[in-house]
Amino acid sequence: MEEKHLAVQAGEVGEDGIPMLTVVVDGCWAKRSYRTNYSSLSGAAAIVGFRTKKVLYMAVRNRYCMVCSRAAAVNKLPGKHCCCKNWHGSSSSMEANIIQEGFQNSVAMYGVKYAKVIGDGDSNVYKTILDSRPYDELQVEKLECQNHLFRNFCLKLKDIVRDSKAGPITLRKCLGKNILRLRKSVISATAQLTKNEVNFDCCSILQKHILNAPYHVFGDHQNCVDSVCSIQRKNDTNWIPDLLQSGLLYRIMNVVNNLADNSKSLLFSANNNCVEQFHSIVAKFIGGKRVNFCLRRSYLARCSGAVISHNSGSFMTRVHKSMYNTRPGNFVKSTERRRENYLIRRKRKMSRPRCRKNLCF
Repeated sequence: MEEKHLAVQAGEVGEDGIPMLTVVVDGCWAKRSYRTNYSSLSGAAAIVGFRTKKVLYMAVRNRYCMVCSRAAAVNKLPGKHCCCKNWHGSSSSMEANIIQEGFQNSVAMYGVKYAKVIGDGDSNVYKTILDSRPYDELQVEKLECQNHLFRNFCLKLKDIVRDSKAGPITLRKCLGKNILRLRKSVISATAQLTKNEVNFDCCSILQKHILNAPYHVFGDHQNCVDSVCSIQRKNDTNWIPDLLQSGLLYRIMNVVNNLADNSKSLLFSANNNCVEQFHSIVAKFIGGKRVNFCLRRSYLARCSGAVISHNSGSFMTRVHKSMYNTRPGNFVKSTERRRENYLIRRKRKMSRPRCRKNLCF
């Protein structure tokens, strides 16, 4: 197991000699919910290694079996079949159950422990892991995905802007124009702290920067550090007294406090892009979630195929060799070779220095 060897080389081994891995977790479903209708018949979740970006564990939960359902509709016993129904709870609880199962089987499957987990902010999953206590002497530590932290931060500020009861329209418009500046100020402070070795003091320093960000952006520079505050910005209009008088500043600081509490995750600078990439392959295999593959075992087969495609990059060759014990023909080889060369060129292009957006605020 490559992820295990890399952890041993990095010295991430527990007192009992078992390697401690950092993993990324997330779930996906066979049906789009649009944040309102969580009623998918099937769902899957994956545990992906942080270093290798490969799927270490994947499982599927099904709430429906076509054979059993049709037999029950006519009050008959179903015939002999391989029933795919393995879940009786809600669709939203599938993800937590699968990830809990993966943590409990980590030692038996690979001889490793998942010490740190990177998630998308779903507290239910982490609570399920803690309640199950997969490792008696070790408490799993959670790190939040940086992308989700900033996305939720901006969405909550936009909700304040749209709320007519939050404060005067002039101040809410001022907040709406400066949401991106607030985000950039946090990113800039994080980037400066991560240039050197990150330690416990960096977390407290970053928290102070984040809590001071609204004051800096809205014109109050009393507590600003010269290294992150330009002289030109110090001549801005001070909106803080008006925000404080209207009560809007308190609502802004509630959102900022939530981001400051996750300063450790921001310094770790991790995201769950690797597991999102796996989910995109699953969506490709199931027709963009527009076709119902939840009647029998089709959804499980397609998710398993997505694991092969994600881990190996040569889905057709692996499946053909496993089924027929021979390598596929030249057409399949040339197709996969072109795909591999395309990915190499794309990675080489992405590694070149690019002109990025200015992070000055």
